[in-house]
Amino acid sequence: MRLTLFFSLFLLCACVSQTVYLNEKDLPLHHLPNGHFRNTDTLTPPVRDTMEADSLVPKFRTRMYELPIVRGNENLWEDSNAISATWIGHSTFYIRWKNFGILTDPIFSERASPVTFAGPKRGTKPGRSLDSLPQVDLVIISHDHYDHLDKASVLQIFKKNKAVVFAVPLKVAEILIRWGIPKKQIIELDWWESAKVGNLNLTFVPAHHTSRRGLLKSSKNSTLWGGWVIEKSGFKIWFAGDIAFGDGSYYKEIGKRFSPIDVSFLPIGSYKPSRYTRQHISPRQAVQLHLMVGSKKSIAMHWGTFGMVYERLEDPKKDLKKAKTELKIPESDFFTLFHGEICPLFE
Repeated sequence: MRLTLFFSLFLLCACVSQTVYLNEKDLPLHHLPNGHFRNTDTLTPPVRDTMEADSLVPKFRTRMYELPIVRGNENLWEDSNAISATWIGHSTFYIRWKNFGILTDPIFSERASPVTFAGPKRGTKPGRSLDSLPQVDLVIISHDHYDHLDKASVLQIFKKNKAVVFAVPLKVAEILIRWGIPKKQIIELDWWESAKVGNLNLTFVPAHHTSRRGLLKSSKNSTLWGGWVIEKSGFKIWFAGDIAFGDGSYYKEIGKRFSPIDVSFLPIGSYKPSRYTRQHISPRQAVQLHLMVGSKKSIAMHWGTFGMVYERLEDPKKDLKKAKTELKIPESDFFTLFHGEICPLFE
C-alpha cells in the first residue's frame, strides 16, 4: 500500500519549476518586502462596471432560493476518452479529463465561513456530493477566501482520495499543512510558474484580486491569489479563479501566452453595486475576457450559490445573455450550467 501511494505521488508530482529570490531587490513587483502581495495592474484605476445604475440595485443582500439540480450524462465519467465538466456550485467544478479527476476551489459545505452557524449560506445544495464523484487526483485552489478554500471540504477530499495532489498559490501550502495535508502532496507556485502533474502541465497565472483569511488586518494579502491554465495534448483550460478586471493587462498577457484557449471558466457574479467590480468582474467584463484571451468556449461560475452582495439571484445569468447580445457572442460560446450538470468540453 505504501509503495503504491509513493509511486502514485511520484508520477503526479514529476516536476515543479519554482524561483527562489535571494535579495529583496530581486523580488517581483507583486511581492512586497514584508512577505505580502499586491496587484500591479493598476497603472489606471480599476475598471468599474455594473450593467445597471447603482440606484436601481436592491438595498438588501442577494435573496437566495433553491435552483434546479439536474442529473444525466454520467456515462461521460466512465468514458476513458471523454473530457467533461460538472458544476457543483459557485466556483467548484469536477473536471474529468480522460480518467483523471480535477476539483476546482472545492466547497461542499453549507456556509462559506470559518464557522458553521454564521456567514453566507448556500441557496442550493451541491450539485453533486463528494461521495458521488469518481476519483479526485488533483485539487486546484485560486486563493484563500472562505468561499474558495474550505477546510471541511479539503479534509473530506483528502480522506476519500489519499493520493490527491493540491496545487495552491504561494503561502497557501502552510494552511493546508496545518490542516494535516502532507507537504509532499502540495504544489505551491508563484505567478507564471509551472508544474507537471501526471501528463498535465499547470501554470499559475495572475488575477486582479486580494486574499484574506484571518480577522486581523495583517492577514490581508498575506497569501497569493491567481488562476490556473491546464494543458494536455494540445488542449488548454483556463480556470480564472476570483477576479476583477483591473486595467486588463494581466489577461492580455494570458491571451498572448496561451491563446487560443479551448475552455475558460469565468466568474460572472458578485458585481453589484459597482464598487464590487473592484474585486469581481461583471458578466459584460467576463465576455470581454472571453474575447481577449481567444477562448473558444467559456463556462460561467461564481454565481447562483452563495448570496454575498446585492444583485438579484437571477441577474448574473440575465446580464450574461445581455452582454453576449451586445458583443455578438453566440449563445453556445459562453454559457451557464445547472447545478449538477455534466457537460462535454471537447467534442
